[in-house]
Amino acid sequence: MNRIVRVVVVSLLLATVGVPDVLGQDQPKVYAIWGNPDNGRKIYAAKGCGRCHAINGVGPTIGPDLGRPATRPQTITQLAGAMWNHAPDMRKLAQEKGLNWAGFKESELRDLIAYLYFLRMLDQPGDVRRGERLFDDKRCSACHALAGRGGRLASDLSQWKHYSSPILWAEIMWRHAVDMEARMRGLGLAWPDFQDNEMVDLIAFIQSRTGAR
Repeated sequence: MNRIVRVVVVSLLLATVGVPDVLGQDQPKVYAIWGNPDNGRKIYAAKGCGRCHAINGVGPTIGPDLGRPATRPQTITQLAGAMWNHAPDMRKLAQEKGLNWAGFKESELRDLIAYLYFLRMLDQPGDVRRGERLFDDKRCSACHALAGRGGRLASDLSQWKHYSSPILWAEIMWRHAVDMEARMRGLGLAWPDFQDNEMVDLIAFIQSRTGAR
């Protein structure tokens, strides 16, 4: 996704939410305005977060990987608790390494959090070799052709090179499932089940053979 699409997607997912009025009916309502992930990417670099933290395995291992932490907070409040717990050790380590403690002003922390949450919404990179094995093991090749090999009972997967969005892939697969189930039952084939990162690996293989980005 390009930069504009990324910002729009996160803006939609991290929509403005109202904070309940717990002080009385006469108090004005307060709203939490979520940050801009594109600005957060710049703040991540400017604040030196990458000196200690990796993102999805890329970078140093001094601190936890911010793209795939061992214990991932599911809500913003849980993230606040994790940052609170992490602060003393982080401050001590920064002093030992002679690093300036990163302060945040105005919307900087909101933008940084939006950026980190955006990263976690993306798939991990697919493994093309595993995807190629899955193409045969899941019996996709029994009906579908790809780059000159495979069956001719269903559509040639080369035409899917235009669908690079995971959302579009999900829509296509969902629509395809109805006809596919009937055909597979007629051929005596078992319904393929995908676990963990297998669908991502399969898509990576298809895209590698179709020249898709």
